[in-house]
Amino acid sequence: INMSEKEVLEKVIDIFSRVTEAEEITEDSELIEDLELSSIDVFTLLADLEAVFDIIIPERLVREMGTIEDVKEIIMELLEN
Repeated sequence: INMSEKEVLEKVIDIFSRVTEAEEITEDSELIEDLELSSIDVFTLLADLEAVFDIIIPERLVREMGTIEDVKEIIMELLEN
């Protein structure tokens, strides 16, 4: 899939906006603190991200996902490989 960083970011924000009650989601939003996601939310989101982008996100990378920016960077990296 050939997508720009902006397109990936928009899709990531769209997916996360479905499960969080946070009013605003930006690249700097922290998944746990700002978006108040539970572990169940995170698993649901991972499945959604994998389906939308047609990728598999290894567990080691999941641990690196602290912010929306991190999620975007990891997805970009997986899309390139």
